[in-house]
Amino acid sequence: MESLAEFIIRKRENAGLSASGLANKANIKLEIIEDIESGKELFLSVTQRQQIARILKISPKELKEYERSYEFEEISDDVIENIKAQILNRKTDLHCPMCGEPLVTRIAKMYDIEDNLVLQPKAHCTKCVFQIKE
Repeated sequence: MESLAEFIIRKRENAGLSASGLANKANIKLEIIEDIESGKELFLSVTQRQQIARILKISPKELKEYERSYEFEEISDDVIENIKAQILNRKTDLHCPMCGEPLVTRIAKMYDIEDNLVLQPKAHCTKCVFQIKE
């Protein structure tokens, strides 16, 4: 089966568009299109899928079929809490518990109802669907 990258390149070329042309018409950064077409991005956001599908004159559902699918494995709460603690301790070389690829992490600063600062750890994997967003 064709990869997401191969499918988009084929459809884009059939439409007579360059990567830059697709990016401009879909209102998506060229870097994102390049990442998709190079195989770095295996998933599209709903908005990206809709915009690309509209320009390539295909259905978003057809495009989604080429995105990588994963068997979801439940990650224990202990593992999640450990990752959150490491993020709050500013550890930067964390890896995804699902696929082992690097995690992109940040600490969101929020305020509770009494205006107290609350630090919220956030993370997402660079290759699979794993994320911490609570």
